[in-house]
Amino acid sequence: MNDDATLIEQWNRLTRVHRRIEAGMERVLHQQLGLGVSEFYALRTLNEGMRAGTGLLYLNDLANGIGLSQSATSRLVTRLQDRGLITTHTSSRDRRSIEIELTTVAHHVLRAGAPLLRQAIEQAVREFGVEGTDQELLRYLCGSAGDAAVARARPTGSVPAR
Repeated sequence: MNDDATLIEQWNRLTRVHRRIEAGMERVLHQQLGLGVSEFYALRTLNEGMRAGTGLLYLNDLANGIGLSQSATSRLVTRLQDRGLITTHTSSRDRRSIEIELTTVAHHVLRAGAPLLRQAIEQAVREFGVEGTDQELLRYLCGSAGDAAVARARPTGSVPAR
């Protein structure tokens, strides 16, 4: 296989893995919290912005942080606001900008959602291990706990790939 074909195949595998993990996350978040992945990512992005010391995040910053268009982000913000997860107000520094803040309910949702996401991701990694998914990719997904998690994901009796 030439370098272009290898690169494309690797990209395709990564995309398939991403889609499956995200579908599992979507399912768990929807069942347990009534949220979609984009909504949860938005709450996390807002929370990270708050921890960075700003306390607020502008609509444009949120759109960039979650990878959605301005219009899609506006619709998402409306859904989050309707559910009581965020508040918005016109910026005192720039009247054209909208500032977004998390509510107490959103903080509870984030605390409840983090272990749910971890479980969904771990489940997907276990399934990938059984299916013989690329061991380096599994290590990457597992982070610093990679070798132990990959060993748990590997089918009994299989030999590690190196």
